[in-house]
Amino acid sequence: MKKIFYILIPMMLVACGGQKSPQDGETDEEVMDAERKLNIEHRKKYHFEYQLVKDDDGLYGSIVVKGREAGDNSPVFECKHELEDPQSDDSRSDIDWINDTEDINFDGIPDLQIFLMCYTRGQVARKFAAYVWTSRGQFEEVEEWTDLCNPEIHPENQTITENYRSDINERTYNTYKWKDGKLELIHTRKGKFFGE
Repeated sequence: MKKIFYILIPMMLVACGGQKSPQDGETDEEVMDAERKLNIEHRKKYHFEYQLVKDDDGLYGSIVVKGREAGDNSPVFECKHELEDPQSDDSRSDIDWINDTEDINFDGIPDLQIFLMCYTRGQVARKFAAYVWTSRGQFEEVEEWTDLCNPEIHPENQTITENYRSDINERTYNTYKWKDGKLELIHTRKGKFFGE
């Protein structure tokens, strides 16, 4: 009987992928933490490159971003976005097009932001596309991120703020928090554009 028991245990471990179950002394939280660490390591293997694409009038009107895992030549992530403020050859070199180091949803894993616009006629309004790294080990677009002007990430209180000129001498300041994977507006205030 003991011989059958010793044969069955390794077979069960192989069938379960060799993972311990909570009955083996590992809690669900420990299993989730181990899976999260594997997911973080997977994300760290990504590196990004971009290509600006010229439109018919000779300006760079869109950006294509590709993500590859280290040592792999084929992209595992790819997206294309129209630039809201097309760029010339002179201006495009002054821009940090990709930010893949900030954690915008405060889960401890770096996400991806792609520069789309910097409107400077009367105000500075920077806009970005954004993708968060999911527990499924892939990027998912945060569609409402492109609506934010001058987004700032505040890890200390896990908020995102934006500000923009809303009238001739007025500025609007909005604060957001993540709720169920979406940005939720939690506070708005108005202030003077000059002299605040």
